Amino acid sequence: MNLRWNGTYRRFEAEFSTDFQGDLVAVKAAGFKTDGPPEWVWYSYKAEPLTKLRENRPQSGLTITPDAREQFAALTAVEAKNAEIKAQLAAHNKELKKKLKIISNEKTSILKMCAEGYMCISVEDLPPKPPYQNAKAPPWTGPVCVVCSSPLLSFERHNPNVCTWCEKIVLDNATEVC
Repeated sequence: MNLRWNGTYRRFEAEFSTDFQGDLVAVKAAGFKTDGPPEWVWYSYKAEPLTKLRENRPQSGLTITPDAREQFAALTAVEAKNAEIKAQLAAHNKELKKKLKIISNEKTSILKMCAEGYMCISVEDLPPKPPYQNAKAPPWTGPVCVVCSSPLLSFERHNPNVCTWCEKIVLDNATEVC
């Protein structure tokens, strides 16, 4: 099997030898992916599958082109740094979860203290609320309807001093008389 670098797609591609089945099993076990029909190109964007393939070589042998080796060396260094940073991040997240758990435990202990009657303000500590008084509207001092004595609102006509309801009744009666 030969591994080459495809600069167009920026990926490693596997070229199978005459032992197709053995190479296919090795490539699948290493974690390569395929484009599918009609070309069936097996490829990898990462260096980890190449490392796995290097450790578990197929029976037909394993070769790599010089440009693929350069890309593999550079990519391996980057992936190693990423793995180290991910490990540090995981350790930091673990410590952060512990701190947050401690803080949440402190909050619950304060709440328990309040439930027991310590450091809390209760209803007895507050000033009494004045009793509810039902306020009545002041008496109407504006114009009133001459027919029904209801208050005239601002949108009603004040020339005859008749509310809208009584005006309709008066107009209906006037048309019946005519």
